[in-house]
Amino acid sequence: MAKKTKPIRPPADPLPPVIAPRVSAPPDPMSIDPEIQKMADDLSAKVHSPARDLELVDEFLDLYRRVFQQGNPIGLNEDITAVLTGRNARNGILFPPASPLIVKGQLVDRWGTPYWFHPNSSYQMEIRSAGPDKNLFTQDDVVKNPGPDNMGIGVGISQP
Repeated sequence: MAKKTKPIRPPADPLPPVIAPRVSAPPDPMSIDPEIQKMADDLSAKVHSPARDLELVDEFLDLYRRVFQQGNPIGLNEDITAVLTGRNARNGILFPPASPLIVKGQLVDRWGTPYWFHPNSSYQMEIRSAGPDKNLFTQDDVVKNPGPDNMGIGVGISQP
């Protein structure tokens, strides 16, 4: 019995390389809006008063409420910081993740102490800086949107 051999085909002409049309890249969802960066830079610069620092933090929270069309972010400082830095349903950055004001995953005040957040309602957050003594709920605390009677947890200096 004769051995069958496969017919030899001549090599096919190679196809010309496919050149993809040039398409501009979509915006990086992890990029930081220049206005957001400016607000964060103002907060980091410490050229304003501690009360203004809290106003800026409140603006970041308000931005979250507007972007997600819902109430306050929930959780502790590290949870709120995570949401603001991009770990949210849209992966949108509402606060720069590389900011020097994020220490161990928490947003800290000008003295390096984590802010204390407490929702007064769905759309208003009490924000408390421990102040220069770095101890929460003492006379030198700086507070934005204090709850009624400071919720019975201490005396703070309410700042507009």
